Amino acid sequence: MQSSLFFCKKLKTLKLGKNTLSILSPKISYLLLLTHFELKGNHFEVLPPELGCCRALKRSGLIVEDALFETLPSDYYTKLLFLDDC
Repeated sequence: MQSSLFFCKKLKTLKLGKNTLSILSPKISYLLLLTHFELKGNHFEVLPPELGCCRALKRSGLIVEDALFETLPSDYYTKLLFLDDC
């Protein structure tokens, strides 16, 4: 993944589904305005805790396999669920 992507500070939607990705750069935390992030169909075993820095990202906007939600830190997982109710 191109590292310059992480400097697109106004990026709101990122679709990376159906690739052969197995890791995600910690620099994902730079994308503070991200609201829709599609990762389904890759080879992830865990999601990076840095996703917690993407404060605009809600549960409905994070498109991944359901089992991957359980790999998030519990405080971030709770935040995602809470934000969807707002």
